[in-house]
Amino acid sequence: EMKKRGVEPDIVTYNAAISACEKGGREYTDTALALLAELKRSGIGPDVITYNAIVKACFDGKRYSHAQEKTREAIDMGIYPNFVASKSAKWDLHDLTEATSCMLLGDSLISIVEASWFRKVTIITGKGLHSNDAPVLQEKVPRFLREVAGIEISMQEGNEGRFIITRKTLQKWGTFGKYKEFKNVMTNQQCMYR
Repeated sequence: EMKKRGVEPDIVTYNAAISACEKGGREYTDTALALLAELKRSGIGPDVITYNAIVKACFDGKRYSHAQEKTREAIDMGIYPNFVASKSAKWDLHDLTEATSCMLLGDSLISIVEASWFRKVTIITGKGLHSNDAPVLQEKVPRFLREVAGIEISMQEGNEGRFIITRKTLQKWGTFGKYKEFKNVMTNQQCMYR
């Protein structure tokens, strides 16, 4: 509509439209993806708001392959942290959304197994961005890892906002097929989670 009236959309316009698609539900995921493609063609660079909205739209629409692809794009652009490249044993999810957190963790765990770079990982959840003061990540990220990734996690004693994946757990996960099942879920267009 804006273009018909001679008004060119900017990053704020695109972000608002993509966010509206994300809030509109699963049936608007393709529209959100099309808007992102249009934004890129226009020469406007997507930002953290763009990627948070598109990753959430794909995640909520159970389109994990698209959510993972967009997460990787954001990592490559320096918008999201690269846990594997940083070689840190602590992955901090503060200021990230649920969808972004789950996709970053999933992608990072797959990368670790594929590189045979097994080590203990401490995941710091905090409350999560847009959590309305409720600790969304403390509940939903471990649930995603248990139910979708099939990986065992341990809560850190005395700190509900941290959990641990041991080196032994990662090796077991990578060896006994759970990793392959999870990678398959992450590369398929639809998923049964949620």
